[in-house]
Amino acid sequence: MLTVFIGLLVFLPPAFVVALLLFSGRFQRRAEATIARQIEVTDAIHAALGAVVSPVVRHRLDGRWQVFIPLELDNADTVTQVVRAARGVFDAHEGTRPGRFEIVLSPREKFAPQRERAAVAAGAAGGESVSWT
Repeated sequence: MLTVFIGLLVFLPPAFVVALLLFSGRFQRRAEATIARQIEVTDAIHAALGAVVSPVVRHRLDGRWQVFIPLELDNADTVTQVVRAARGVFDAHEGTRPGRFEIVLSPREKFAPQRERAAVAAGAAGGESVSWT
């Protein structure tokens, strides 16, 4: 009995450390795959439309991929092209089975150039300029 106890005492800590290293390596590879997939999705969208959106890709613990894309939902053609480009990246990978990824579109406000924002801010202030004297 004492031999079994000493054996466990000697072999259990190294086994625990090896298990932690294996899990750490797995999570590191998962993080690298997520970053690589996000770069692929961004490049595909930018190749199709230019730099109009910046998607965020997550790899969930249940194995599914999620792509979050903030997008102006007013233009159906742009939305269609963005979804096709993002889907094309996941269809190109053999390891991604159908239904193992989802694309989440979130509404984004229209872009306003700096001059328009300044004009709106000036109009909201009653046309008066702000002075700090």
